Amino acid sequence: MGKVEVRFVERNRFGVLDHDVTLPSGTVVTNSVRVLPHPDGAEVIFTVRQIELDDDEFARDIDMVAADLERLELRIHQRI
Repeated sequence: MGKVEVRFVERNRFGVLDHDVTLPSGTVVTNSVRVLPHPDGAEVIFTVRQIELDDDEFARDIDMVAADLERLELRIHQRI
């Protein structure tokens, strides 16, 4: 994909971690992320969108996001 720029929304108390990713083409993709309270801690919802990606690239992105979320889950469980 090349070098990208990432800019997050300002810190807030609502669990919103939206961020814009500027692709090498100049296209800006907004990734919606929410952290919701859950009886066991929190639930993270990350929306993956297929913009300027073919199906193979999109599948790769989904795999990378899934791996990131799995690492996040492991880190959280290690703290408990």
